[in-house]
Amino acid sequence: AATYVALFLMESSNRRTLILWSAGGMLVSCIGLVVCLLGYFDKMASLFFVVTFVSFFEIGLGPIPWLIVAEMFEAKYVATAMSASCQVNWACNFIVGLLFPYLQKSLGAYSFAPFAIVLLMTIIFVIIWLPETKGTTPEELRENIVRSLSTMLQLSDESTNDADTSSSVGNPID
Repeated sequence: AATYVALFLMESSNRRTLILWSAGGMLVSCIGLVVCLLGYFDKMASLFFVVTFVSFFEIGLGPIPWLIVAEMFEAKYVATAMSASCQVNWACNFIVGLLFPYLQKSLGAYSFAPFAIVLLMTIIFVIIWLPETKGTTPEELRENIVRSLSTMLQLSDESTNDADTSSSVGNPID
């Protein structure tokens, strides 16, 4: 049902907003699952958090990355970009499926904490670096990304130059 909600939300909302809501809801669900696994709530509460996790995934982090990849590249590169992102997605799914039993064995009730950490990092990444793709062309996105990267590099160069200047102030050769 949440997938159908996502279809309507993707047309009316910004992509970044949906990803932030999705990751935030999934983060709260992961924390709720850990609390349930620690025994503070009953099994029905853990079922609620699992359903909530899946629902938030279906409105944002499930469908939107596929849409963003398609919107970020020119038409001639979309197939290659989608293929690469699909391979990375399935490789990560395979790794998570392979390692989760070991994670559960070693972390016990805290086995969903690493996922909460990844979701927190996702929120930070989206807030700081992910551009909004709705209503923009790949060329506009590229220009925005280049502009923001050049600004970051200029700030980095300025801090490096400041450090170089301050370290050579007393050098008579300069």
